[in-house]
Amino acid sequence: METPVPPPAADPTALLQPVDRPHPAADSVAAGLQFTNLMTTLSQEAALDTRAAVMALTELLVAQGVLDLAEFQRRRTAARDLLADQHQHYAVRVLIGDKPDKYGTQYATAEIDCAARYHLCKGSCCRLRFPLTRQDLDEGVVRWDYSRPYLNAQRADGYCTHNDPATLRCTIYAQRPTVCRQFDCREDPRIWVDFAARIPNPALADL
Repeated sequence: METPVPPPAADPTALLQPVDRPHPAADSVAAGLQFTNLMTTLSQEAALDTRAAVMALTELLVAQGVLDLAEFQRRRTAARDLLADQHQHYAVRVLIGDKPDKYGTQYATAEIDCAARYHLCKGSCCRLRFPLTRQDLDEGVVRWDYSRPYLNAQRADGYCTHNDPATLRCTIYAQRPTVCRQFDCREDPRIWVDFAARIPNPALADL
């Protein structure tokens, strides 16, 4: 079997040379995106070569009776499940919401007596995680988590960075994301065991 040949090396610095244009910040962003896209392409090509090598090696070992195909498939499934779980928790995944215009009239916020319930629910809806939309990103008001693009940014205590810790109110209410606009805690078991009876979920601290 031939040794896989890696993709040709590229010179990423060629994309980062300064240029004399009226918007240097925009040029820097464009260069950064080009660099990222280039690295993504090279990574995909390298991954394809690796997959081809593993597939060829597996077929060879099965053909020569060294490897039991059924046992291999069982172990591969188990390993994939384990890696998928680790990926879900630790890998960097780019997530972008697909909601339409958040200022549209279809997103009428539910009328809930939040101020009278904060002492019970502790404003726990502001501890939920969700991806921002392109509209949010373009506005540049709602902050996102640099380590988990583009999830809403949170403080160390788990609350949204735009939540006022003194009042539990949103400090960017007029520009709040679509998820916040359409969220209705009344039927959400993560928040309430019984909304009408004012019984919060005892596991709120684990959100």
